[in-house]
Amino acid sequence: MHDQDDGALVLTQDETTVVAGGRRETFLRRARLPLLLFLAGLVGFALPAWDRILEPSPHFHFVDLAHSFLQGRLDTDTPRRRRGAIARPDDPPGLQAAVDRHLMDGDRPTGFNDWASYRILTLTGGEEVRGVFPWKDERGSRANHFRTLGGDEMVIDLNVDLARVCEENPRRSCDRTRYFVSFPPFPAVVMLPLVMIWNYHLNDVLLTVVLAALNLTLMFLLLETLRARGWSARSRRDNVLLALLFAFGTVHYFSAVRGEVWFTALILGVTLHTGYVWAALDTRRPLVAGALLAAAMATRTPLAFGAVFFGLQLCFPGGSFKNSSLSHKLKQGTLFALPLVAVGVALMLYNQARFESPFEFGHRYLLEGTRASIRDHGLFSWHFLNQNLSAAITNMPRLSNVPPFFQITRHGLGIFVVTPFFLYLLWPERTGWDRTARFRHLVLWISVACVAVPALLYQNTGWEQFGYRFSLDWTPYMMVLLAMGRRKLTRGALVVLALSVAINLFGAITFTRFPALYY
Repeated sequence: MHDQDDGALVLTQDETTVVAGGRRETFLRRARLPLLLFLAGLVGFALPAWDRILEPSPHFHFVDLAHSFLQGRLDTDTPRRRRGAIARPDDPPGLQAAVDRHLMDGDRPTGFNDWASYRILTLTGGEEVRGVFPWKDERGSRANHFRTLGGDEMVIDLNVDLARVCEENPRRSCDRTRYFVSFPPFPAVVMLPLVMIWNYHLNDVLLTVVLAALNLTLMFLLLETLRARGWSARSRRDNVLLALLFAFGTVHYFSAVRGEVWFTALILGVTLHTGYVWAALDTRRPLVAGALLAAAMATRTPLAFGAVFFGLQLCFPGGSFKNSSLSHKLKQGTLFALPLVAVGVALMLYNQARFESPFEFGHRYLLEGTRASIRDHGLFSWHFLNQNLSAAITNMPRLSNVPPFFQITRHGLGIFVVTPFFLYLLWPERTGWDRTARFRHLVLWISVACVAVPALLYQNTGWEQFGYRFSLDWTPYMMVLLAMGRRKLTRGALVVLALSVAINLFGAITFTRFPALYY
């Protein structure tokens, strides 16, 4: 190393090599623990998934949607297929095998579950209408009530009002059905390059296991960042234990080893949401935070409400509105909002093109609009609050004096039953908290509430599940709250942590494999 006349220090080539080598050694040393956690996650998730990880799951909605995108389509013809049919010459590889898996639940034939559809009818006057017969499963005149995509009500008797000939085609072409994958599309976008390689042979179970192992590493890195930023006083040992709790001691465990469409979306949502929370800390990376939250929103729609976590920190940095200038807030807020607005507009155009409504992903048209709960109360309603609160909080195992002596409802066990360690959230150690710490604590709980409310008003409890799986949408905030809480991980706390892992290991192994344990 030599001094120049201006006082700058210059490294010789040998010295530069030494410094670069030292940086590589430092990077490898820092990366060692996250890498070990990732590998531990792969093993920990793969073992309970043992038989599932050998082939794709029976539920291939995202693979089907990705294939539609590759064909330049928004709809799909897959639900027209039949089990046991001979593969067609123009079929993409693995399509008929995927259909056969989906249409057979053990020894029981099933239908196409969770593909949305609506009818396109050409009436005798030449008018074309699109919609569903919501009460077609009922007897009487009500079965003829037709609801258009725009929400208008009509009465259509197919024996009288349907045109006989449509564009010189047989009568049946006057009554067509279009099918769609109703789930938000980002998981299918992630799968696009994989589908280009493996088509319908893509192993979505293995992909979900890899994402879950990545979540373990990301959670540890988030907890370490909290420590570096002054949000948390936890040691590295504590952060490892909390990351393991998150991965194996919550509903993340049983969801990860399922590897099916609903659970894949939840696990990918956790990946993106955890990254968003990291980027949003102290609003330091607004553009990255906005991009990650936008992708999360396109994976799990309720995650859009996580924007409040960034917004409250931006408006009240450190708990005070005066801690930054208005121009700084406008700049940071604009950078954060840009990807959210872009993806939000894209999703609305996507929905409009499929269902003639910018806010309809298609769940309203499951079972061709005949699902009673949605038909009678919509997708979100106070009507669903009681059953969802039970699934989220109060559901307990049912005990009996005959084997197997206890059973678990398929609506899922409550959060504190599945993860008793979360009870520590109710009694954090606040000694030494300043105004900033109290403000951060409040922001996190508000974020939990904003993301949780849509799930608690949703028409589905999460059925079928071991524990309340929708809680994964707000679990990253709960993990940050646990890290901020100053209660030490004493021997008793470690026992509760181990109990949480044992409970969720039981769920990961038994759910859908031992039906006698579930009712």
